[in-house]
Amino acid sequence: MCQKKGGDFMSTMNVIVWMLPVFFILHDFEEIIFAEIWAKRYEKEIDATFTKKQPFGLRYINNWRTATFSVGVEFIFLIYTIITLLSVIFNSYFLWYAFFMGLFLHFIFLHLVMCIRFRHYVPGIVTSAIFLIPNLWLLILAEKILKYSLFTNFCACILVIIVTVILMPALHKLMGIFSTWLYRYSKPKKLI
Repeated sequence: MCQKKGGDFMSTMNVIVWMLPVFFILHDFEEIIFAEIWAKRYEKEIDATFTKKQPFGLRYINNWRTATFSVGVEFIFLIYTIITLLSVIFNSYFLWYAFFMGLFLHFIFLHLVMCIRFRHYVPGIVTSAIFLIPNLWLLILAEKILKYSLFTNFCACILVIIVTVILMPALHKLMGIFSTWLYRYSKPKKLI
């Protein structure tokens, strides 16, 4: 299944890559558990702080519920797992590296910055803080194993930014459609 390139280095790399879906799902469990109650608790503060774009798709999704958010999480988890599996099977790690770097940037620029701006707890901040250093350490270790250049790192950054710009609006649209469907499904059918 895996070709040995560099012996133990590739074995190490094939363990490291599985941290992408692991870190992601543990981080998103925190968001899944707290996002809905957080939105209720801090509704006024959220509206005042995030006037244009609210976190977790709160403003864009009618009847926002945990189940709605979970659909987006499941979709991304599936993408991350497929990327990880293909990286291990083909010993090709660029796409994985880009998304693992994206997760690191997500921890910093989304959760840490949002928490500082909001001045209250933000779902995902605890796991972001916990995983920030291990994520950075694994990125550095992967870079040493894979011997990626500065240009490769730059390309990985650009790739993940492009994918995020395309994927997030599509994901929010999907969550909105699912939210509407859940709302309709929750209503009993009227018999004529």
